[in-house]
Amino acid sequence: MVTAVVLVVVAAVLIFVFYWSGRHGDPNRSVGTSLHRGASAHTTRNGRAKKAYPDREAAEAQARSMTKRDGAPMSAYKCGTCDKWHVGH
Repeated sequence: MVTAVVLVVVAAVLIFVFYWSGRHGDPNRSVGTSLHRGASAHTTRNGRAKKAYPDREAAEAQARSMTKRDGAPMSAYKCGTCDKWHVGH
């Protein structure tokens, strides 16, 4: 009985993940883009490579520009993987 419940739960989770990724993911994303992008992922949610900035000033200037353009607050952060600067929410 417990095994059947576990199998049903696993199937439901898989269906949800595939439904969600198909609905919210970019259908043109590259094959290597993971559904579970971690903080160290170097792709955007659309599967494109993240833009890297050589220094904090350049990244903060871009963050201010994007915030003004889109209205969503953006900030610069130093990447622990590539040791460069990125802009994100």
